[in-house]
Amino acid sequence: MTDMTDELLDEFEDWLTESGNRNVSTAIRHTQAFLEWRAPAPLTSLDEGTVRTFLLEWCPRHLSLPADDSWEVCDALVEFILFLGHTHKLRGGPDAGRRLARATNGMADAMRAKMADPSNYGMAKALFVGIEGAESMTEQELLAAMQQRIDEHNALPLDERRARTDHLIEQPAPVDLPFVYIPPTEADVVSVASAAALPAKVQALCDYLGDTGKALTPKGNLKLADGRALVELLDTGDQIDPKIGDKTFKTKSTETLRHLAYLLALAEEAGATRHVKNRLVPVQAWSRKSPVAKATTLFQIVLEAGVLSSTRRGISFYGRLHQLLDEGVVHWLAGLIPASSHAHFDDIVDLNARVVLSEFDAEEINYYISSDHLADDLSDILAMLDMTGAVEWTERTESVNPYGHRVWSDGIVSVTAFGRQILPDYLAAAGLRLRRADDLTEMTLPELLEALNSIPSEQHSDVLAAWKPSVPPSERAALVAAMAAEAEDATSRLVGLRLLGMFDVEVGEPYMRQLLDTPAAGHAAIWLLDHGLATGDAVGSFITPTIMVDIMSQLVDHPDLLCEQFLQGHDPLRMLESFWRHPAPETAQVLDVLGRHLPDRSLAKQARKAAIKHRSWMANPH
Repeated sequence: MTDMTDELLDEFEDWLTESGNRNVSTAIRHTQAFLEWRAPAPLTSLDEGTVRTFLLEWCPRHLSLPADDSWEVCDALVEFILFLGHTHKLRGGPDAGRRLARATNGMADAMRAKMADPSNYGMAKALFVGIEGAESMTEQELLAAMQQRIDEHNALPLDERRARTDHLIEQPAPVDLPFVYIPPTEADVVSVASAAALPAKVQALCDYLGDTGKALTPKGNLKLADGRALVELLDTGDQIDPKIGDKTFKTKSTETLRHLAYLLALAEEAGATRHVKNRLVPVQAWSRKSPVAKATTLFQIVLEAGVLSSTRRGISFYGRLHQLLDEGVVHWLAGLIPASSHAHFDDIVDLNARVVLSEFDAEEINYYISSDHLADDLSDILAMLDMTGAVEWTERTESVNPYGHRVWSDGIVSVTAFGRQILPDYLAAAGLRLRRADDLTEMTLPELLEALNSIPSEQHSDVLAAWKPSVPPSERAALVAAMAAEAEDATSRLVGLRLLGMFDVEVGEPYMRQLLDTPAAGHAAIWLLDHGLATGDAVGSFITPTIMVDIMSQLVDHPDLLCEQFLQGHDPLRMLESFWRHPAPETAQVLDVLGRHLPDRSLAKQARKAAIKHRSWMANPH
C-alpha cells in the first residue's frame, strides 16, 4: 500500500472508533482489500457501478469468505462511503455519500447469492474452497492442506485439469481509450482515399499490364525487363544490380526485388490482378471500385498480413520479432485517432523498443535495438501505411542504409481522415475499446458530464457538437446553463461554464447573465467582461477571491501547482479570510492542502487556522 492509503485507512479507523463501530478491524480489513483492488483510481469519482463490480464480480471470484458472512464486506463499504462523503473526499459530499451507501447496502443479498454460487469462483478460490476444518488449522497445517489440493489437481489428466480451470481464467478487460471518437466527414475520407499512393500504384500496375497482361516465367515471376520498368514506374525503391562495397550483385529475377514483389502480391490479394495461363492480367472489376473501397481493401491486407511478416524472410527468431512489431501497429496507432493527435517517429521507435525488450532476452536483442535495424523496420511499416492513405508521415528524412535499401527517419506521424474511419474496426481485436460520439447524442446531462470528465478538454467542443444535434442551439445552451447553475461540485460547474462558452456569443450571453444569480456568478462575470458585454462597475462585485476555490480544487492532487496558483494572488491573507466563509464543498480540502504544502510556514499556519474556522462555520453557519 502507499503512504496515502495508509493515512486514509488511519483516518477511517479513527472515524469508525469515534462513531462507536464494533467491527473496526473487520471494516478496515475489507476496506483495505477494496482500496488495493481499486488503486490507483481516484476515490472522488467512486460510483455505484464500481461498487457493484467489486461486490458482485471481484469478491465472488477471489474472496475466500463464507457466503453468510459476506454482509461484513457490504457493511464495511457502507461505512467507508459514508466516511468519504462526510469528509468531502467523495464528489458531492455527504448527500452523495448517503445515496451511494444506500445503494451499496441494497447489494447485500445479491452478493450473498453470488458468493454461494461455485460457478462464480476464480481459479485459486475454486481449487482451495471447502478444505475441511480450515478454520481450526494452524498456518502450517493450512499450507499443507493447500499443497495437497495442488498435488491432487496436478495428478489429474491434462484434459480434466483444463476442464476444471480453463473456464475460470479471466480474459483481460478491454482498455478504454482516453478520448471520444469523432468520425471524420465523408468528404474528407473520400479526399484522402482518392489521393492515396498505394491504390494509385496498383492502378498504374494494371495499366502497365494492359488488356492482355504480361507473360510470366516458368516459376511464375514477371520477366526481368518488366521488373525493371515497374521498379521505375511504381517507384518501389528496389535496386537493380545492387552494388555493396566494390562488389556488384547482378539481378537475375524479379523475385529478388523485394518491394516490387510485395506490391505484386498486394495487387493479387486485393483482386486487382490474377494469373491466367501463365500471364499476369488485370481484373477489370477493380477499376470500377470506389476510391474508398480500393484504399480500404489494401489497408486491410497490409495491416492483417503485416508489412514485415510479408516482406522479410529469415530465421525463426526474426520471424517472431517481426510478428510482434506487426501485431503492435494497431496499439500505437490507436492513440493517434483523435484529429489533433500526432507522434514523432523517434517516440514510436522508443515505444516499440520497450515492447521488444519486454518480450525478448536483452542479450539476443540488444544489437537489433541499439543499431538502426528496429528504426529501419518501423520505417518500412510506416512508409507502407502512409501509402495506404491511413497515415500521414510528414517532415521525414530519406536515406539509403548500408544494404542499399531506401529508409526514412525523423518526422511527424498522424492518422488521416481515412485512417480515423477504418482503424476503429480493428480496436476490439486488439483489446481496446472506443467511446463513440454517436453514443453521446441522446445522453442526459449527468451522463454527458461523466463522459466529458473522462476525456481531454480539447475534445469537449467536438463532444458538445455531437450531443443532441437535433435540438436548437439556444435550447442546448439552456440545458448546459442549468447544469452549471445547479452543479453541486466545482468540476461540474467549471465544465458547464466551459461548454456554455463554446456556443456562439449571442447564444451564450443571456444564459451567462442568468448565472450571475448562482454560485457560478464570478466565472460568468469574467466571461461577460472578456467578451465586452459588461463593465467592471456592473459585474465587478461578482468577482471575488472565492472563485479561486473552484479553480484550485482541480489541483488538489498536485499540491505544488495548487500552492503556486494561490500565491499568484496579490493578498494571500485576504484570500484565506474569504475562503473560510465560502460554503463550497471543496473549500475544506483546498485549505487543507494549503495548510500542509505552502512553503511559507506562517502562511501555511494561517491556512490551517482558516480550515478550522471554515469547518466550525459550516457546522453553525448562522
